[in-house]
Amino acid sequence: MIKIGIVGGAGKLGAMIGHNIAAERLADEIVLIDLLEEKAEAQAHDISHSIAWEQDVEVYQGDYENAEDADLFIITAGEPREPGMSRLDLIDANKGIMKDIAEKISEVAPETITITTTNPTDMMNFALYHYGNRSRQKTIGEAGMLDSARFRYALSQKFDVGMTNVEAYIIGEHGDSQVPLFSQVKVQGEEKTIKSEKEREEILNSLRKSAMSVIEDKGATIFGPARGVTLMIDSILNDKKKVYPCSVIPDGEYGLTDGSIGLPTKLGSNGVEEIVEWKISEEEKKMLTDSHEKILEICQEEIL
Repeated sequence: MIKIGIVGGAGKLGAMIGHNIAAERLADEIVLIDLLEEKAEAQAHDISHSIAWEQDVEVYQGDYENAEDADLFIITAGEPREPGMSRLDLIDANKGIMKDIAEKISEVAPETITITTTNPTDMMNFALYHYGNRSRQKTIGEAGMLDSARFRYALSQKFDVGMTNVEAYIIGEHGDSQVPLFSQVKVQGEEKTIKSEKEREEILNSLRKSAMSVIEDKGATIFGPARGVTLMIDSILNDKKKVYPCSVIPDGEYGLTDGSIGLPTKLGSNGVEEIVEWKISEEEKKMLTDSHEKILEICQEEIL
């Protein structure tokens, strides 16, 4: 019996993740935890109605005690990012929420694996790790999954190919100091060298524009992060050991230690099975180091 708790289950993102999990039967029991209990209950009913033709998954509104010994906790709770706001604007509002969540999860499921989407993801994932005294292998943030999906979309548009024919990754901060790995880009299985700075900037501008247009025109990103989290859950629960760009706590990989930052991560039944060290360019290494220093400074000032 696989049990998953979703903290923030009344919200659009939490509910969408719950729906994905139920529709794909990645769990037998899903507990939607939220201060908005009536809305969480309504979301649970809606999810249950959506799967009634296909799946037998128990989905309900509950509290942390209902999610005791859950295999996974997904954390989407927190103040949302509004148009015109940077992710860093949310630190003060959300770190207290993460402290409360970390303490409650530690009480009911100390060995659980967590996936955090709350912004700013890297800092909030570190907050969960720090306040909950958690294992670094079991504390994961969804960050690079969404950024990399946007990167793949922008490249597919530029080269006029299907998105699944593009392999591309973004690591580093889920924010302004993110690191697009042009050294790792493949199109239709072939390495694609993009040396022109003008061409690279055009691609990144397209990426930024598409990301901001979602927030400005729709109010929030839902489908992208929900799908990324679902793929991560699938790899963990089914021990697929897929390599995805996730926010994790490094311990010497890429020369980085502490904080939480997006890195290529092999996900399996133990959570973080390995932080995979790719051969990236010297420029990308420098950008990654700078990104880590920025994250670490904020973590030290705001969380430690």
